[in-house]
Amino acid sequence: MTLCKGNPCVGVSCFLVTMAWARHEQEAVQKRTFTKWINSHLAKHKPPLEVNDLFEDIKDGVKLLALLEVLSGQRLPCEQGRQLKRIHWVSNIGTALKFLEGRKSLYRGSPIKLVNIHATDIADGRPSIVLGLIWTIILYFQIEELTSNLPALQALSNSNSSVDSTASCETGSPPMKRKVTNKFQGNAKKALLRWVQCTAAKDFGIEVKDFGSSWRSGVAFQAVVHAIRPDLVDMEVVRRRNNRENLEEAFALAENELGIPRLLDPEDVDVDKPDEKSIMTYVAQFLKHYPNPQHSEGDGQQDEREERKMLRELKVFLDQLERDLLRAQATEGSLTDKYQAFKNFHVQYEMKKKQTDQLLQPVHKEGKLSVDQALVKQAWDRLSARLLDWHIHLDKSLPGPLGVIGAWLHRAEMALREDIPLQHVHEETANVLHRKLEQHKVKLLKSLESHRQTFTQIHKDRSVNGVPVPPEQLQDMAERFNFVSTSSHSHLIKLEFWEIKYRLMAFLVLAEAKLKSWIIKYGRRESVELLLQSYLSFVEGHRFFDQYEIIFTALKQAAEVYVKSDSSIDEAEGVSKFLTETTAQWKNLALEVRSVRSMLEEVICNWEKYSSTVASLQAWLEDAEQMLNRSEGAKRDFFRNLSHWIQQHMDMNDAGNFLIETCDETVSRDLKQQLLLLNGRWRELFVKVKHYARADEVDKLRQDYQDGINTLKMFMDATNEKMTAPVQVSFLNVRAFVQDVEEIKHKVPAMEAASKAASRTAQLLTKDTPQEEISQMMAVMALIKEQLSKVRERCLPLLRESQSLLPPLEEMERNITGFYQALEKASRITSTTDSEGPVDFKQKCQELATFTHSCKKCLTVIERNHQTIQKVMSTSKTLQHMDMSLLQKRVADLQTSSQNMIKESTEWRKHVEANSSLMKRFDESRVELEKVLKMAQSCLTERGNPEELLKKHTEFFGQLDQRILNSFLKACDELTDILPEQEQQSLQETVRKLHKHWKDIQTDAPFHLLHLKVEGERSKLMASLQECQAELTRENRHLANMGSERLIKEHRVFFREKGPQSICEKRLQLMEELCQKLPEADPAHQILETARRDFAEVQEEIGNTHQKLMQHQDKWKEYDARYAELSCWLISKESQLRLLRNRASDPRKYNQVKTTITVSHILRHASFTEGNLAWLKARMAVLIEICADSDAQRQGSTLSKLSADFKGLLASLFEAEKMVLAVGDCVQFREEVQTTLDDLVQGQKEAQAEATKILDCPTSREAQQLLLVHQQQLKRLKLKRKDVQQLITRGQQLQSEEGLGETLQQDMQSLENTVSKMEQSMDSQEQNLEFVNKARSTIDRDLNFSSPESLAVELDQANVSTFSKKLKQSVLHMNTLLKRATEIQLGPKNKSLLLQQARSLSEQVDKRVLLESCILDKRY
Repeated sequence: MTLCKGNPCVGVSCFLVTMAWARHEQEAVQKRTFTKWINSHLAKHKPPLEVNDLFEDIKDGVKLLALLEVLSGQRLPCEQGRQLKRIHWVSNIGTALKFLEGRKSLYRGSPIKLVNIHATDIADGRPSIVLGLIWTIILYFQIEELTSNLPALQALSNSNSSVDSTASCETGSPPMKRKVTNKFQGNAKKALLRWVQCTAAKDFGIEVKDFGSSWRSGVAFQAVVHAIRPDLVDMEVVRRRNNRENLEEAFALAENELGIPRLLDPEDVDVDKPDEKSIMTYVAQFLKHYPNPQHSEGDGQQDEREERKMLRELKVFLDQLERDLLRAQATEGSLTDKYQAFKNFHVQYEMKKKQTDQLLQPVHKEGKLSVDQALVKQAWDRLSARLLDWHIHLDKSLPGPLGVIGAWLHRAEMALREDIPLQHVHEETANVLHRKLEQHKVKLLKSLESHRQTFTQIHKDRSVNGVPVPPEQLQDMAERFNFVSTSSHSHLIKLEFWEIKYRLMAFLVLAEAKLKSWIIKYGRRESVELLLQSYLSFVEGHRFFDQYEIIFTALKQAAEVYVKSDSSIDEAEGVSKFLTETTAQWKNLALEVRSVRSMLEEVICNWEKYSSTVASLQAWLEDAEQMLNRSEGAKRDFFRNLSHWIQQHMDMNDAGNFLIETCDETVSRDLKQQLLLLNGRWRELFVKVKHYARADEVDKLRQDYQDGINTLKMFMDATNEKMTAPVQVSFLNVRAFVQDVEEIKHKVPAMEAASKAASRTAQLLTKDTPQEEISQMMAVMALIKEQLSKVRERCLPLLRESQSLLPPLEEMERNITGFYQALEKASRITSTTDSEGPVDFKQKCQELATFTHSCKKCLTVIERNHQTIQKVMSTSKTLQHMDMSLLQKRVADLQTSSQNMIKESTEWRKHVEANSSLMKRFDESRVELEKVLKMAQSCLTERGNPEELLKKHTEFFGQLDQRILNSFLKACDELTDILPEQEQQSLQETVRKLHKHWKDIQTDAPFHLLHLKVEGERSKLMASLQECQAELTRENRHLANMGSERLIKEHRVFFREKGPQSICEKRLQLMEELCQKLPEADPAHQILETARRDFAEVQEEIGNTHQKLMQHQDKWKEYDARYAELSCWLISKESQLRLLRNRASDPRKYNQVKTTITVSHILRHASFTEGNLAWLKARMAVLIEICADSDAQRQGSTLSKLSADFKGLLASLFEAEKMVLAVGDCVQFREEVQTTLDDLVQGQKEAQAEATKILDCPTSREAQQLLLVHQQQLKRLKLKRKDVQQLITRGQQLQSEEGLGETLQQDMQSLENTVSKMEQSMDSQEQNLEFVNKARSTIDRDLNFSSPESLAVELDQANVSTFSKKLKQSVLHMNTLLKRATEIQLGPKNKSLLLQQARSLSEQVDKRVLLESCILDKRY
């Protein structure tokens, strides 16, 4: 600790060491615990198995599969045998992993996820992976199963993971949490901890917070034992003991009394940080022995009742909400009201959504819903569908294209929110995703842009074609449209990523399926060859590995885009994790797939080896068995190669055993039987002939000896040649020699070993070799041994002294190279004799001195090293074969070159100093000329304010002096005389260029000044144009505020004859005059064209602006208002006049016309309106000057038409006034006619009443009296006819005067008809009354007898014939009276009386006729 405090690096190292040690200890504890746990279950296997070293014993997968069989009770396929290959290990482990992945978690209901656990890692025995796998098995097969079986834990909800384990965690979004209804709810770890807290720790006040340090004291273990068997533990004693004692006793009690295996030791728990997984594994075993707590069942039932009550209340609420929704949907109203109602329902829906999601979480292990939950889910789904349908209907009800956009929005939202349809097969899922991707592109993205443009315009206008849209609905649609716009691209990226992801997953599944079909128990050679052919067809024909790289590369690219589009950290981690897992899975899968080929080829090779060895061995055995009966010499010759057949026999057995292990049961059985027979024959034969195997062995030993001797001789010859050959001393030669010696040194031990091997071989041959040959072999071996000893002795000093030469030689080579490089640079300087400036000359002198010094320094080092090497060579005895002549010659050449360089440097310096003065003068004049030319050139290329540049450049070119050029030419002539001919040409070229440059400046200067003048004028022109442009911009900007009338006046004032426009024309004319003096190719012409275009554009814009101002309609605003007012007045008055005419033509409507329409009022208002017309005319005269001709013409014609209409209205008003007066007369006439008609009708009614009374009178006397009164009434009515005739005459006059013939004609016709009908009625009544009165008098008179006597008297008094005539007349009169009785409207009394009288008269007539006949008979 002291060292760690003093040194930070040591502190970090100590920390790392401590962490590594802690991790190692944790792995050791887990290994021991898991091993004991596995052995406790493998003891139940048949036959029982045992794991000693967990990391080694689990590699082949056999015991792993046995463990899973015991835990699951299922039979799993397993590769077994004595010679299992790695491929079989991987196959077994893969079977176990697939089995685990097929199981479902009791808590989550989803398959077990094995993260970063691969078959190859287990086969490699990686500790962390092996421990993670065993922990996963313990977790799912023990902890989850035991905790889920407790009654108090039946209602565990879905959790994100069963335990906080890196080996089984999944990346994904957590599920929706529901109401906590159980005190043990949570994942397996939490459930186990709460079980301990509620059943054991709570009763004794023990705080158990975790599965770590809370268990160190052993009290928690004792409490758990006490909870199961209270009689075994005294907690008061436990509290007084130390940790180790409590732990030891708890483990012993659990093992001896409860039968719980002892997985832990006290020293494993009594540490600072006990291993949680080990403790959880051990504690979970106590659940098997814990009695079911009854009190928790009651709590669970109470919670269940509360939950069912909540579900039923929610069901009632949802049903009521659905009914209210249907009523609201059927209610009539505006679209705004309907959408507001929908929003209210949607708010209630969203408020209940969270509660509904919580209550609909499944409580059963299988993930099924209860009956109440199913009913609530049905009601919720139905309400959701109705809300969605209503929303779609409201959006479709929007006007025009907005309804189409609303329907499209719903389709787009459904497409974006639609879940990814996961199929059972990954390839089908990828195909479905591809189809949805294409649909997304075609149906969504294709219409997005067009709908966006339309919706943006509608959202801006807040209406569709003038029809307003509910603002809240429009805003909601805008938010939804924004969601669709922003989400569509990311959804497309997501679909692309998921499609490629499932393509890759389908590819891996296919590869694993193929791998399973290849890793099997093989059959005969033909089937294995077919399997290899299938493998090659799949892997090479389909380019298996290239295909993966293509898909995975596409997936990585899609994943990068997907992660960028989705900023979720969890999603990014999930994608990264998937890519990592896929990469690891592919790494293992690719390794296994590649190993399949080698395995198949190995199987085929073993089949070939087995088949060939079996066939040849069988044939040889047959020949050998026959040879046993031959002579000894023949047998010796035949069995000389017995060792070969021994090897063949071993190869056959190796191949056969390999095939027995790798082939199926049938083939293995056949192979075993065949091998058994062949090995039996071999053993019988080998016992008889094994002594013949020595002959072939001797020949082999002789050959080995000879080969060894030859190798040694070749080595010795090559060594002597390399160590004694002459070597020219140089770095490369000596280094190559050193390398040869080192190679010899390294080969010496091998050669000594070969010598020893040859000696041993020679000793083995002593028994079978003659003595003379043995002596010769020994002499050769002694010589070789001696030579090797000399080589070893000479090698080390030779190598040491040769290596001592390398540093000075290397330094010599480096300095020789440096010497020649400096010499070359110095030679380049001295080889140039050009006259240079003082600066260049001084610099070159310095460089030359530097190079000279460098040469001298290198030469000094070379000479010193040369002396060192000479000294070594003179004193060495082993380096005598090395030659120094070449090295000495090189040193002499270097010395000579150094002296020559010094001489050349001196001569060069003298030559250059002689020409430096002339060169200096030439350089000064040249610099001055170049400076002037550069200034002139800069003037020609300078850009800036043209006016300032013109003034500056005019002054500069005016002061340009010819003497500068003359001075330069003179210096040039002087320098030419001293320069060599080849240098004169370059000098003349320089002079020619500068002279030409001077002339070009002289030529270009005038044009440049003209060009500046053009640019100056262009600048002024552009300023004027900008002024015009600014004015136009101002006019356009203020058009809405100031009005076009005022702006037109200001426009005309600004662009008057002497305004900026005319100034621009003058400047443009001046530019044209200047450009005429310049060449045609000069850029000024282009400037002129540009200025013309700009001026033309401004002129055009001036015209357009003026036209725009003239055409702007704001000046017509007041005029149009007054015009519209006058026009509306005219229209209203014309409609009033038309109404007056229509009503005036019908006198019955005269009163209505009289009260509603007053012509005099209209005339008074027309005189006031005439003033407005005069104002319009005056305003028109003003506007004609400031408006477009078309507007002036159009408005003038409309004003003329309005004036003509006004005049026509005045004329119509006067005519209407006359017409109203005439209608008044007609109305008065009609009133009089109506009064007369009423009087006539009344009189007629009274006369009719009197006539009725007359007809109803019972006596003729009363009828006569009433008839007289009636006749007086008829006279009065006839007197009124004169008044009627006067009215008719007056009506005829009105018809002819006023032109109202139709109306009056109808009234007059009605009057005449009434009078005519009245006269007819009066005449008819008068006739009927007279007839009735006469009939009454006749009846009364003719029937005035009461007896035959009176009739006889009357007959006596009258003549018979006369009486008969009277009688006939009476009968006729009676018949007439009866006929007329139906026509005359008699009263009811008179009608019945008339009938009675008619019957009485008929009877009396009959009697009278009878009496008359009797009387006549008596007479005669």
